[in-house]
Amino acid sequence: MSGAVDPHTIDQWLPQTQCQRCGYPDCWEYALAISTEAAPINRCPPGGDITLRALAEITGNPLVPLDKDCGIAKPLACAVINEALCIGCTLCIQACPVDAIAGASKLMHTVIGHECTGCELCIVPCPMDCIQMTPIAGAPLDNQPGSPWPEYSSGMVVRARRRAEMKRSRSKLSASCSNTVSTQTIMRKNILSSVKRTRARRNNLYLNKN
Repeated sequence: MSGAVDPHTIDQWLPQTQCQRCGYPDCWEYALAISTEAAPINRCPPGGDITLRALAEITGNPLVPLDKDCGIAKPLACAVINEALCIGCTLCIQACPVDAIAGASKLMHTVIGHECTGCELCIVPCPMDCIQMTPIAGAPLDNQPGSPWPEYSSGMVVRARRRAEMKRSRSKLSASCSNTVSTQTIMRKNILSSVKRTRARRNNLYLNKN
């Protein structure tokens, strides 16, 4: 790499599927890794040649073929849930990186088609095997202006990035709350232990006096 590249610039050339096929939790983490030269530029199958060429140009790295370990570039597809088989376990909702699945515990789930990035992360967690990917033919579902990638409109890319950021923020907040609860639990246990020790010492003093 000829010099430091702003990860935001790199992120603009990732299609925001959040598919994790690059080996990172999301597109932003991959962009960060590229910007620090911790990852090569050829690990984004959804971006295909368009992403490869752009990243090679902005980073100054040589143009290399897509890393086969990350899979191959595939046409955009949308997840579809067989609602008759869905048991409402919420595992797919938790797995979706862009909150494109609507539903609640023990209630039928459904995919919000124009928000689905085709990442396929919802398929494996489903215990009923009731999610399939359906190829999307033609123009993007939201009919908005195009992006560098023919399958994605600019609106799809922007929304996917924003929804992924929102989910990351919620996850961090949830983890922070969990840590706070854990800390409070530990403190409470320590206080109770201290109280027990103090009471025991007082009892011993009382018994010794008598």
